[in-house]
Amino acid sequence: MRKYFLLLFIVSSFSAFCQTNYDAISLKSDDDSRAANKYALEAANYLLSTPYDKNDLQRAKSLQFMTRWMEATPDFSFYFDQTVTEKIVNGNDDLLGYYSAAMTKFSLENKDKAEDPGVVMVNSVKMLLAYCENPKNNLKMPSALQKLSDANKKGELIKALQ
Repeated sequence: MRKYFLLLFIVSSFSAFCQTNYDAISLKSDDDSRAANKYALEAANYLLSTPYDKNDLQRAKSLQFMTRWMEATPDFSFYFDQTVTEKIVNGNDDLLGYYSAAMTKFSLENKDKAEDPGVVMVNSVKMLLAYCENPKNNLKMPSALQKLSDANKKGELIKALQ
């Protein structure tokens, strides 16, 4: 029993140690922002790979850092046009955060395509839909997003976004 608690303590300590302290990452200069690309991707990956939990502190810290990075980066531009605000997130802050994570992930992993806002939007919506469609992720889709999901399954996502 004692060994079990020791092992549990070691694992939880290691887990806490591995979490990035996003507050310590400077984004004051362009070079800082570029150096932080890997942390922005880490934050986006965390958000898109763990189930939604409003009380998850790491989720909140990841989202906060990623948002700061999106505002600071000189290498990427992130657009939130009428399509995004009305058809995708529609006033839902949680969806906005996950859509932002998808944009961050897509842009950092596809730098050659990141300059085209339409390509970023379509691919980010696909990532958001994949996340929301998984019931284990606990993030319900409002009807507008469900319509996009249905269109995506029919191969008509781009038409539905217009």
